[in-house]
Amino acid sequence: MMPSVYFRYLTKCLFIGGEFAVIELSSFPQTSQSYFTNQGFWEARLLGVHEYHHFHITSQSVSFHGRSVASSQHVFFRTFPEKPHDDKNVSLCLPTGSQMSIVWGACTPHRALLLSDKGTFITKNAFLTYEEIKVDPGELLMPAEGYYVVFDAVLLENGSIFRIGDALFWRDNEDGKLRKNPIKLPGEGVKGLSFRTQCADYYPLLGFELATVLAWTDHELYKGGKALDWKTNSNYMSNILSLPKTTKILTAAFGSHPASFGALVMYTDSVQLSLLTCYETEGIWKTRTLLSTNVLQGPFQMLFVNAALETLLVWNKDTMLYSLHNDSEWRYLRIMDSSNISQEASGSHIHHVVMDRSRNMLVKMENNVLFFCKFGMNKLFRLPTWNDPGHSVVLYLNQKEQIIMLTMLDGGLHVQKYPLQMEIRSAMQGEVHSCPFIGFTHNMNRPVYYIDKEEAIEFWVQIVYHEGKNINVTLSRNKDHVLQITERTHFESVRHLDTTNKTFTIYQDADYRDMTNNSDLIIKKSRNSSDIVTMELLPTHIDYSCNLPKNQISHFFVGCPPNRHIRVIKPQRIPCKMHIFDSYTIPGFVLRNSSKDLTVFYDWKSFGCVLRIHYKDEFRPDIELYDGETFVRSVDANFIVWENFNRKDYYFNATMHQVACLHEAQTWTSMLVDEKHPEEAWGPHNYRSCFVDDSEKLGNLDQPYEIMNRSSMNFLTFSRENSAIYVFYVKIVDPNYSFCDLRAVFAVQTYGIPDVDQLLPLYMLLSQCVITLIILCISFYGYTFIYRDMLQKKCV
Repeated sequence: MMPSVYFRYLTKCLFIGGEFAVIELSSFPQTSQSYFTNQGFWEARLLGVHEYHHFHITSQSVSFHGRSVASSQHVFFRTFPEKPHDDKNVSLCLPTGSQMSIVWGACTPHRALLLSDKGTFITKNAFLTYEEIKVDPGELLMPAEGYYVVFDAVLLENGSIFRIGDALFWRDNEDGKLRKNPIKLPGEGVKGLSFRTQCADYYPLLGFELATVLAWTDHELYKGGKALDWKTNSNYMSNILSLPKTTKILTAAFGSHPASFGALVMYTDSVQLSLLTCYETEGIWKTRTLLSTNVLQGPFQMLFVNAALETLLVWNKDTMLYSLHNDSEWRYLRIMDSSNISQEASGSHIHHVVMDRSRNMLVKMENNVLFFCKFGMNKLFRLPTWNDPGHSVVLYLNQKEQIIMLTMLDGGLHVQKYPLQMEIRSAMQGEVHSCPFIGFTHNMNRPVYYIDKEEAIEFWVQIVYHEGKNINVTLSRNKDHVLQITERTHFESVRHLDTTNKTFTIYQDADYRDMTNNSDLIIKKSRNSSDIVTMELLPTHIDYSCNLPKNQISHFFVGCPPNRHIRVIKPQRIPCKMHIFDSYTIPGFVLRNSSKDLTVFYDWKSFGCVLRIHYKDEFRPDIELYDGETFVRSVDANFIVWENFNRKDYYFNATMHQVACLHEAQTWTSMLVDEKHPEEAWGPHNYRSCFVDDSEKLGNLDQPYEIMNRSSMNFLTFSRENSAIYVFYVKIVDPNYSFCDLRAVFAVQTYGIPDVDQLLPLYMLLSQCVITLIILCISFYGYTFIYRDMLQKKCV
């Protein structure tokens, strides 16, 4: 709870030296800034799931007596045990004598399900603790063996799916009951289950959930999501592929691209293996033939490697084959000169394959012999033996990318970390192997980058190598047509060491003004763009001893950043006085669609504070663009405004002629046809600039110009007869400004016009003055007339 005095003193010294700590959560892409406390330690508040926190601590390391603080990663667990079992609960076991198997969550690797012939075990904290899970048969028949024989399993958010016989069963985490329902899950003919091996939560899709589970029969393929709701009547798994009887599905797996998966099929009439790949978001399938696979015999397993270009690993009991970069290169994995791995393991067969994000691959045989390969090379190294051939062993990759060796002994499960790097060096001792480069670093370390219109992302990569090695860096990507990339290279050579620095600028350069004739396309690009490009950085040469960065693959989403929005700036920095009125009345004669007075209840939460504007002032909204609460830039694009309650007593001060239009511009009168709503009638999808000569007729240029931007001479003016409240919506209409639908609401209150009741005393006073003056004038002329008449008369 509290560090010691010595550690607090050391931390304070490092803080004075300039150190600071930043925490990055692994569960989702968010960083938390820490704060140095008076007690002499760092403190940070973490968001996310309370039961599990896996985070990396990075710091501005400073030297202290020749030492510095290194970056590290930590895990906090707060697990809850399974509910206690009663006499009705039954175990789930693999067939007697079977090798253990394990599945874990791609996004939650601390949760894992271990299947053995002695029971099924679950861990929620990366095998710090574990416990057996059992099932309540409920309405199902009790098996004669006293336990259910399980062949496959997958772990979902709220339960587990088991393949028992040729059917799928569901166990809910809440009640532990085992259930079967052919509406929810396939009830017969199931040959296998496959679980997603790469986390897709970071993949930026709008309103679309990627599949998490695959199941297949001989001729049909099904997919399912992250959670199963047994209480609803909806299906969990949907049939996505049906094949003729002459085609058999051998295995299935999720693809290199997060939105893809593949099925390995065999055509029985030609004994030929083909791979069918589905791109889930696009709903299309592609077929390709595997190289030289007609000589291989099943059963088969396959694993797609996380990569920008599809990379596949296929194996049977004895042989492994893989393809690189969309089948541009096929290779057999070999030991010495033989591609038969079983021969080099005393005839034992391949049990399973584990690969971390640095592409270190371990091949475990059934007799516990281990082989290692850096994926991309075709030679396997045999690693030192750790376990007797008779022990049941399985490998598990935890949330820290550490290999954990799980061994089932008579006394229970033995959990042990496997020192992979040390074992690799031991195996290669005496071999002529060295990494061809000294250092490989880059700053492409975020899972997702968002690229909006007219924006660019720049990142760098550096590789250091010995002189004459001719090492370079490659940037692989899919969907070459979506993004443009410019590249700059800087080369240095000092004391027989060469350094290559590359800078990549990534941007999209589509001119959406040229696409306005296709309104469907511009709407898709403006609002629901799903163009996602996956990029991968790799050096051109890789060897066994090369340590690659883990985060070398990123997704570039060409579309709207999720939290991007606009705000209207207050013209005056005055405090907001909320609820100074709750409603107001709009006279009918200032409304466009009514002649009756309208009572408006002002929604302070939605409309915000009113902007007080003098009725004689010209007003133009100043707009700023934000990502969440972070200011991005001031908006200089064209925008439109409309009054929420259809007032018509506001005006634009400039005409189309005054702003130099080449032809008649769009107006609200021309856009609000066919009873369209203002929100959809006018926007980036149908905007036309009047400054582009499109050979249209000139039209009437004396009309008001109803489009504004930050530098234009166009302003809003308001009624000079009555002070009023206006609620405006503002919307960006420039099709080249953003993929986001940028709109905001603001309210204006005019002031300065005297009320009629205030003028009445003045009018009365003026009237009295005028009447008095008239009386005085009449009296003066009357007196003058009488006096002159008296002078003209003769005295008698």
